[in-house]
Amino acid sequence: MPSCFVRRAPGITRLFEDCRAAEMDYFRRTGLFPIMHCVVVRREIYEAHPWVTQNLYKAFCQAKDLCVGQIYDTNVLRTSQLWQLFEYEETVDLMGEDFWPYGFESNRKTLDTFHSYLLEQGVIKNPVDVASLYAPNTREAFKI
Repeated sequence: MPSCFVRRAPGITRLFEDCRAAEMDYFRRTGLFPIMHCVVVRREIYEAHPWVTQNLYKAFCQAKDLCVGQIYDTNVLRTSQLWQLFEYEETVDLMGEDFWPYGFESNRKTLDTFHSYLLEQGVIKNPVDVASLYAPNTREAFKI
């Protein structure tokens, strides 16, 4: 969160007054929740060490599983957010158990939609095969 927002600097506000309601409404209508982050590996690293992308993917999946697995451990809350469990349950009710899906296929609809917005808004001039942006060995689900 930008520090100017946290300290409530004059003139700094949210774009949507009730952004939570707007995001939930967008998800209900589209089934999409915009991707927050992307992990990038330089092509030369992937070409020299193709295993690195699978290992990174596996590590992030394990980290997510550990994090989600601790949500119901109320003996030691990981944050001081008072209604954390209720928020989690409400999110699961709306979005399902895997509300932060990882991987190309799990995010295909979101990626294709984002790509169409980039074209529509003139951010990119020509269509791109979204799959070509992903390391071939990470496009499908796998187990190591």
